[in-house]
Parts: sequence; C-alpha cells; structure tokens
Amino acid sequence: MLKIFPAPLALGSYSDGVEQGPAAILHESLLHALQHNSLEAEVLEPVEVRHEPTSKGRLRNYDAVVEFNKELRAQILQHTQSGDVALTLGGDHAVGFGSMFATKQRFADACVVYIDAHPDCSNPDETLTGNLHGMPLSTVLGDALYDEFGGPHYGTDEVIIIGAKDIDAHEAEYLQHKGIRVVSMDAIIERGISYALEEVNKLVGGRPVHVALDIDAIDETEAPGTGIINQGGLSFREVSYLCRKLALLKPVAIDVVEVNPARDEQLKTVHLATELAMYLLGGEWSRYDRYLLEH
Repeated sequence: MLKIFPAPLALGSYSDGVEQGPAAILHESLLHALQHNSLEAEVLEPVEVRHEPTSKGRLRNYDAVVEFNKELRAQILQHTQSGDVALTLGGDHAVGFGSMFATKQRFADACVVYIDAHPDCSNPDETLTGNLHGMPLSTVLGDALYDEFGGPHYGTDEVIIIGAKDIDAHEAEYLQHKGIRVVSMDAIIERGISYALEEVNKLVGGRPVHVALDIDAIDETEAPGTGIINQGGLSFREVSYLCRKLALLKPVAIDVVEVNPARDEQLKTVHLATELAMYLLGGEWSRYDRYLLEH
C-alpha cells in the first residue's frame, strides 16, 4: 500500500513557502491522480516542527531540522510494512535525512537514486550557506550529521546521483574521494538519458530502491516553483522518461521535494511534481489525462 508522509519543512533552506508544498501537491493534484489511477493510499498527519529553530555555529535551524527528521524517520518506520511504498512530500530537501534513513532501516540492502542539480554532500565545516538541505546525502553515507541520527547508513556503492550540475569544490572532492557514482548534466547531454538508466541498473542490481527527486533538477521552463531555479537542467522529456523507467524497479520509497507554491506559476510545478510521482508509482497523470477529466 502507498503511505504518504507530508513533511512541510522550510528550515533547511532559504526557500520560504516550500513548507506549502505537501498540501499543494496533495490537494491540487495528487489525490485526484491517485483516484484516477485507482491507487489506494493512506495520508499520514504532517510532521510538525516542534523545536525552536536555533542555529549551531554556522548551521541554520540545526536543532529543529534534526528533531523534525528524527520524528519523520520514526513516523515512516511506525506506519510502513515491508510491502508498503513510502512517499515523502517536502518541504526542502532536508527532509531527506529522515526519509532515507528510514528506508535503510526498513531494507538493509537499499540503495538511493538521487535526482538533483546539487549533490547535497556538504559538511558542517565546509558548508557555504549553513543550510542543512545541502547535507542529507553525506549524512546518510555516514558523514556530516550522521552522529545525530545513528543507525544503518548507505555504502558508497549504494548511491547514484543523476542530473548534478551545480557542485561546490569541496563536494566534488568528497564525491571523488568516496567514489560516488555521478551522472552529471554534461554526461546526459553527451550520452543521453539512457546512459543514466544504464548506470542506475548497474548500481541497483535488484536491490530495494529509494528514489529522491528534487524538483530543482528540472529546467526552469518546466519547474519555476522551487528554491533555486535551474537553467539548463533536465528537460520534461528526459525526467518523465527517467521516472517511467525507474518505476520498473518498483521503488520502496520516493521523495518529492523542493516544490515551492509561493514561487510557482499557475501551479505548473505542483502539477509536474504529481505527474512525476505518478510515473514513479507506475501510474499516469499527464496533461492529456487532466484534459480528458475536464471535458
């Protein structure tokens, strides 16, 4: 069964309004799409920010973001069984701490397909912004803020990044040192989106898959409603094809994050997020589907 976990967090970034993302996705399109596809889902209560957002050194809103994610991880573990798919709706990408750690605790051999313009593998000593949404991947790999969470973490051979193009120098060094597989936008331009899928299939090899989709991986023409719009990101054709093919891997968990309705244009990004989520779930919610329902 599909379990949906709204995670309305904006404290991991500078993207005020991103906390509206889960409700907008659910009520503007996702619930309609699920009904259209005859998919049964349970929507859990949104995780709440329960702690004062105080900083720790250069790390913004540290306590609140960490505790939010501990609660998110606990909620996912409490409400999912082995056959369930966990869909986490952000919020900024700091919600990835809780969601990815939960998947690794549910499935010891889980791996992550991380679709993002940014590798999110910064650390407390070298972060340029102090924003925690830049650290979920390095944390679930056992570095950065790992000591705050504990539990099983991912190995370097269990993560692949797709669509990266904005990579800080220290992140590039970290990725090279760890040997993390990265299919950059340059590689996709040169070799096509099928190359990204070939690399994913090499990594996954039949293991449980967690797909983390940051909407800012997609070009600004299709995804204007996000914190850092992406000039030169994945096209709609590329990302929709990627999600349809990833659905064949039967993801056990999916994150859709960084949708900011306050910065959107006529819900364009909200509808895109739903469409891609449905593709990942093996369903449909294209503009043509919406057209047929409206007429």
